[in-house]
Amino acid sequence: MPEITLTKEQLQKIQEDMFKTEEMLTDAEINAIAQKVNKSVNLPLINENKEFVVYVKIIKWIDRRLYQLLPNEYYKLVKSTTDGISAKEAELIEKRITPLINNFVNIPVLTEKQEGKLIGLVLGIIIKAMIKGFKLEQKEPKN
Repeated sequence: MPEITLTKEQLQKIQEDMFKTEEMLTDAEINAIAQKVNKSVNLPLINENKEFVVYVKIIKWIDRRLYQLLPNEYYKLVKSTTDGISAKEAELIEKRITPLINNFVNIPVLTEKQEGKLIGLVLGIIIKAMIKGFKLEQKEPKN
């Protein structure tokens, strides 16, 4: 096997990728995920509009954690239909990453079970998009 060596430019790109960029998902992707979550999970004590804002914040927060936990060579697969992992690989990633994310996310108004459902739903949507042939849905926010 030939020896692989990175160029200085490649190393610089890795540095920028790891320390300057914080998230992967676009506003349109976050909006689409939040709409799906809003149909499945109900937060107590607030109206639908505020609830939607909370979901967007939680999704952005999860996105930032995923950006830190997953190598971008995997995470970028959410944007490609021609490249990706198998459904079995996606299942393994979801199984391994869900407890890591759940350790970081605490939503005081939800029970652990409700919180787990919310996190599982968001991660399920994102990780399914990493499967070859899939990608994240986009819904542009209103102006």
